[in-house]
Amino acid sequence: MKIKLEHVTRIEGHASLTVLLAEGKVHSARLKYEEGARLFEGLLRGRRFFDAPTIASRICGVCPSVHNVTALRAVESALGVAVAPGTNRLRRLMILAQWIQSHTLHAFFLALPDYLGAESAISMARDYPEEVEVALRLKKLGNDIVYTIGGRAVHPITTRVGGFSRIPPTTSLAGLRERLQEALPQAMKLARLVARLEVPDFSRKTTYLALRRPDEYAYYDGEVCSTDGYCDTAARFCGSVREDIKPDTAAKTGFHAGKGFFTGALARVNLSRDQLNESARAVLDDSGLTFPNYNTFINTFCQCVELVHAIDESIRLLDDLLAADLEPQPSSFTVKAGLGVAATEAPRGTLYHSYTLDGEGFITDDNIITPTAQNLTNIEDDIDVFVNERRDWEPARLIDGIEILVRAYDPCVSCATH
Repeated sequence: MKIKLEHVTRIEGHASLTVLLAEGKVHSARLKYEEGARLFEGLLRGRRFFDAPTIASRICGVCPSVHNVTALRAVESALGVAVAPGTNRLRRLMILAQWIQSHTLHAFFLALPDYLGAESAISMARDYPEEVEVALRLKKLGNDIVYTIGGRAVHPITTRVGGFSRIPPTTSLAGLRERLQEALPQAMKLARLVARLEVPDFSRKTTYLALRRPDEYAYYDGEVCSTDGYCDTAARFCGSVREDIKPDTAAKTGFHAGKGFFTGALARVNLSRDQLNESARAVLDDSGLTFPNYNTFINTFCQCVELVHAIDESIRLLDDLLAADLEPQPSSFTVKAGLGVAATEAPRGTLYHSYTLDGEGFITDDNIITPTAQNLTNIEDDIDVFVNERRDWEPARLIDGIEILVRAYDPCVSCATH
């Protein structure tokens, strides 16, 4: 029997799903990304180093700041550029702001309708007007932070290799801090709402992989570590990942050590939950869930935990910025040949950018490994187990369950087909 879903709804981009059943078991499960090749890596080759952050941010309209900052840090690594502490703090704020707006978008507008019996967030607003209004404000807050620092809410324009072309005024930063302080208890309340949802009973132990640091809940840098005990630099990890492209799709499929793995909020919480800040840990503890957790559907709740963490961490960063003088000029540097790799935690998982520069600063080689491309193998493995455990379900009910499972990953097709 063949089960076909032409369009997976409420995800970023277009994907179809085909499940083939034979003798009551899954013969194959295929999630196909229905978008053409976008060739960003090819577009970057032959361009100057300073073009990389601007062009790379166009890979995605949901998480452009993370691509922008990761590209900046990779280029700076190749050139040996050391940036000022204030620059790093502002960039960290941009990444956390991306978490705030993206996690809010997915959890409350794409995933939550599945559990509240609503067709969409619009219909959900009739029964949960206060919650939807708060979620809209949180999403706007994330966008406004990026706008204040990066000059635009989407595709920042003030970032430069070595620093920023414009530093936000302290009055604007103080205003953001006040709004974040007000948003923190609201985000905690929404996270507790998601914690109470009844998610499908599903468990499949896999490899969870994310950045890790000994001194913080890693999102800006760190070593690449897994629940299997693997730990290495981002540069060496990039060299060990295999990315395949299947004949009928432009999306890349990631493998490490010959198998799929999970990257994203659930992976980060499984690996580094002890380093969450106090507010986020309180939400996690109150949930009654045990970790490490192997239920993919819990990823949405973990995004809500990270939403709380991102707001609290942003307040701390703003306190540091407001207590110090910001550097008005980018750091100086000399253009030279080099190879630079950087990794950050995008909302959907670990993002890697690698650039090789020649002596004049032209990009001769590059590699971008996105979270959704890494997750694709794991998604299909999850579908295999999910369907085999529910093969007595009617096809329509089965399709609904698979679609919710895919949505739990918060996949970004645009990034996967970069």
